[in-house]
Amino acid sequence: MRILQVTRVYWPHIGGIERHVQWLSEALVARGHSVDVLTLDRGFSDNAAYPAYEVLNGVRIYRVPFAGSTRYPLAPRARRCLGRADGPYDLVHVHAVDFLADWIALWKGHYRVPMVLSTHGGFFHTGFATPLKRLWFQTMTRALVRRVDRLLCTSVQDAALFARITDRGRLLTQAVDLAPWRGLARAPEPGRFLTVGRVDVHKGIAHLLRALAELRRRDPRPFRWVCAGPCVVEGLLEELRALAGSLGLADRVEFTGKVTLERLQSEVARADLALFPAEYESFGISVVEAMAAGLFPVLNRIPAFEAFLKGGAAGGAAGVIADFTDPVAAAAAIASARDRLEADRGGLEAAARAVAAGYDWARVVAEVEEVYRELLPG
Repeated sequence: MRILQVTRVYWPHIGGIERHVQWLSEALVARGHSVDVLTLDRGFSDNAAYPAYEVLNGVRIYRVPFAGSTRYPLAPRARRCLGRADGPYDLVHVHAVDFLADWIALWKGHYRVPMVLSTHGGFFHTGFATPLKRLWFQTMTRALVRRVDRLLCTSVQDAALFARITDRGRLLTQAVDLAPWRGLARAPEPGRFLTVGRVDVHKGIAHLLRALAELRRRDPRPFRWVCAGPCVVEGLLEELRALAGSLGLADRVEFTGKVTLERLQSEVARADLALFPAEYESFGISVVEAMAAGLFPVLNRIPAFEAFLKGGAAGGAAGVIADFTDPVAAAAAIASARDRLEADRGGLEAAARAVAAGYDWARVVAEVEEVYRELLPG
């Protein structure tokens, strides 16, 4: 098949959608398909300019300019990629509900190309403009999902959300490349906590800092918290560092910024406990990666994270759910997790690995191919 993947963010960006689309594209190339990626030409966090065309691991990347908000980037030139001079695509797969999805859906009939849409959480990641988002979801997004040929919900949470406007959604959860994490040699340092991911407004970092301040008051055991990931909101990192200082945590916290894979693996190997306080996630790739390495997590009480710990003994033993909006409750959960690790680290880390194994990429790429083939003539 000749396939066009469409995503507003792709390599060298680092994040959940970016990695999902890259893994999918490269896995499809490895299985003999021809894959192009259409994305945007500037970095969201630093406004860095990227080349209009390059090839990475067999995937051709086409980048187009955009204007306006990064949440709904206007890129009208994107439609030109549907009608390339060297022949039509068999199908186009759009990731996330944004301008690119609306625009491709508008033009797909003209170019006679089937369209698959993956939800990736919709656009309810924060509470900003919630009434307007709800109105848009019930009108524009409802119209969008009627035009696409297949709608793939990337989490149980998304399936419930999109069931409000359509009965055409199919649950096809995201997957993770577990190879870099399965064989990671762990040497945990007692009291070393790790959070992996972008520093963003919906990641719950302020809640976590307040929980750590409470933990320091109630538990004499020392700890150090490391946050590994780039800040993507101007001024937010300064606010969080100021908050840490006001809470008496300046000597206990570290924001690394963007890190290499080697540095990230080193941090995961050294960590005693993983803390994921995000207020909203459509899935949680970083959680699965950490668990695949055997890192025991304390997860915020949101549907995407609760789904990891459901479904049997392994799930229940693989991590802890906590309400990070309540610093006292979250501190108690962290202290309890430390107690459990001291009592049975081997058993808990094995349970975490068992849960992560259920999200292996090899399983999901075959399901995606099946969806694609359903759209091909004959």
